[in-house]
Amino acid sequence: MAWSSACGKCLVSNSLRQAGVALVSVLLIVAVLMAIASRLLASHNLVINQHQNTFEQNQALHYAMGAETLARQALYEDLTTSGPDSDHRGELWAQQTMPFELDEGGFLEAQLTDMNGCLNLNSVVGTDSAAAMTRLKLMAQNLGLQPQIAETWKDWIDDDMEVTGFGGEDRHYLVAQPPHRTPNQPVTNTSELNLLQNVDREQLAMLLPHVCLLPNATTLVNINTANAHTLAALDHSIALGSVEPIVATERSFASVAEFTEIYPDFTPAAGALTVKSEYFLLHAQAQVGNTSVTLQSLLFRDPESGSVTVLTRDFGKLFRSDLTLTTEES
Repeated sequence: MAWSSACGKCLVSNSLRQAGVALVSVLLIVAVLMAIASRLLASHNLVINQHQNTFEQNQALHYAMGAETLARQALYEDLTTSGPDSDHRGELWAQQTMPFELDEGGFLEAQLTDMNGCLNLNSVVGTDSAAAMTRLKLMAQNLGLQPQIAETWKDWIDDDMEVTGFGGEDRHYLVAQPPHRTPNQPVTNTSELNLLQNVDREQLAMLLPHVCLLPNATTLVNINTANAHTLAALDHSIALGSVEPIVATERSFASVAEFTEIYPDFTPAAGALTVKSEYFLLHAQAQVGNTSVTLQSLLFRDPESGSVTVLTRDFGKLFRSDLTLTTEES
């Protein structure tokens, strides 16, 4: 009897042990399955998010490119309908537009800027480089900057290794950290100004709103769209204070002669003036969902045929809206 009782206890103990092992095995299998399921679910969500982001990116990109197409059409219609004789801010292409609401949940905003209204930095190596250098120095003085920036810039893009005044050539930049060389040719992106010696960010922030880089080194300044600092830099006889009232009003001069007749101080600079524009800058931003795409396109409009060509595209420029809203108080 004692042996039988002991065997019974052993059997019960073995059964309990086996049951415990089975339970642990089941729990382990359940834990492994839950881990696999969680991993699969996380991977599935990641794939969905990736596809969603890719879709939104493609949609935003196509909307931005659509804004470029619309801008080209607007510039073409402007020349063919209103004529090639004059461009000013009262025309359709220059009007501010509210952001477009998109069906996918987002918006599209675009703005066109007349690049003939700024001082072309590449003109310092053009056919009239001496006059261009004088204008750049005058603009720097009016902005409170050192005029030597003009010499530094000329040495950056001219095709020789001769130092101009306080400028610098390869031997000055090869000792910098990191070392680099001058391009010795006209450039297309204002970011290269950050590489100039003895020019800091604060100086650039003051200069950049009034200058541009265009492929044609003999670009003329449109008196209908230029700002005060650009017009005041055209000649020493033009005072910045006398220009500010001019740019504060809407200008739509039909010819340079008409402009200089009213403002004779600009007569010495008449050869650098025009009332037509050939270069325009489109800056657009499209946002779809949580994805945003910015596009900056430099456009050239042929003054004869009106056809508009895309010269450069840049998807890395920060978009800053120039839209201004006015409200009336009742």
